[in-house]
Parts: sequence; structure tokens; C-alpha cells
Amino acid sequence: MSAAGPLLRHRFETLADASAALAEAVAVRLRACIDARGRALLAVPGGTTPARFLTALGEHELPWEKVTVLPTDERFVAPSDPASNERMIRAAFAPLRDGRAGFVSFHNAGDDLAAAAASLDRLLAGLPALDVVVSGMGADGHIASLFPGDERGLSAGPGVHAIAASPPDLPPRLSLSPARLRGAEHVCLLISGQEKDEVLASAVELPGAFPVGLLLGGPQGLDVYWAKA
Repeated sequence: MSAAGPLLRHRFETLADASAALAEAVAVRLRACIDARGRALLAVPGGTTPARFLTALGEHELPWEKVTVLPTDERFVAPSDPASNERMIRAAFAPLRDGRAGFVSFHNAGDDLAAAAASLDRLLAGLPALDVVVSGMGADGHIASLFPGDERGLSAGPGVHAIAASPPDLPPRLSLSPARLRGAEHVCLLISGQEKDEVLASAVELPGAFPVGLLLGGPQGLDVYWAKA
């Protein structure tokens, strides 16, 4: 078994500063992947916190035509819906907005959640391992759409690439599987606020109690970019 990689904490006063630093680090890693293999596969989160990171990343000069982006998860809504992660990613990330980067959409697989997850799973099975994952984290320790208590999703095996999630009181979702997230070459976490800092500290002590624990202990390690506010 491979030894666990390091947990590296990068701490900033503002989300803008954390986002800029993360964008710089991801750009460097993407360029290295392109130089080594001629392409790069990048997974990014939705929600509100990552928008500044995506804007900053898009300002870097890279051969974006060699980069393919996909969301870590997506709400099971229309791609034009304000709640859609794809909608936010396309709006914030200039290389996608301008048609310079590739994109793997989680949409257009029908109206049945389970069938859509199966279709997405088949699609992802044909793609290589992720080069870089940037994840967010909820105040409950969830990552992508892997929520506490979702034993089926959290325990999905190594041959599973995508899962369906129906968290209580929230819209149903499609998510990358634990194996897809953990199998990335580089993994980063972008969070802000004292509450999430404390949740991450708890996950370090008890990784099995929080979905974010899936990102801890992997051989590639975890880079955490935390903003005070």
C-alpha cells in the first residue's frame, strides 16, 4: 500500500487571495500535464465559492484547447437553470466561455436520475484518470455530491465512475464517485471560514466520519487553500 501523501495547508486572509494562489498552482500543474502527455483533465466544483478561482485560472496563458474540464458534481436540473454548476462554470471560466477548452457535460442523459448516472458512468469510464481535482466542501463535510449518511455513494467501488445522489431536502444530483476523486494525480480543496476549517480538522482526526475524509490519506496528498473570509 502506498504511503499517504502530505496535507499541505495554505492560509489566506481573503477568498480572492486564496483563489489567485490556487489558480496559479493549478495552472502550473496543468502545464506540466500537457508537457508530459499532451493533454490535461481537470475537475472543478460548482457553487459560489469557486467562481473567483475559475475566473483567475482562466486568465492564465495555457494551451486551453488541450484541457478538458468537467464538474465534480451537478444538480439534476436543466443546464440553463440558475442552480446548474455547469452554468456557473461556463460563465466564470473564460476558456469555456470562449470555446477554447473542452467540457464534459453531466446533462442531456434523460429525465431519469438512475439512467442518467449510468450513462455518465459509461462516459467517464472511457476517460483517463483525472489530472487535477479542485474540490469544495460543505459545512457538513460533503464533497462533490457525496453527503454524510449516503452509504451507497460513499462505498461505491473502484469500478464506479459516477453516482446518483438524492440528499434530503436538496435537489437530486449526479456526482463523480469516490474512486474518480481519489484517483486524481493532484487534489486541492478550496474552503473559507472558521467553521469549515474546524470541520476539516475534525475530518483529519476522524476521516471516516466525513466525506471529505475520502481526500485524506491518498498517496498524492491534499493541498488545502483556506481563506479566513
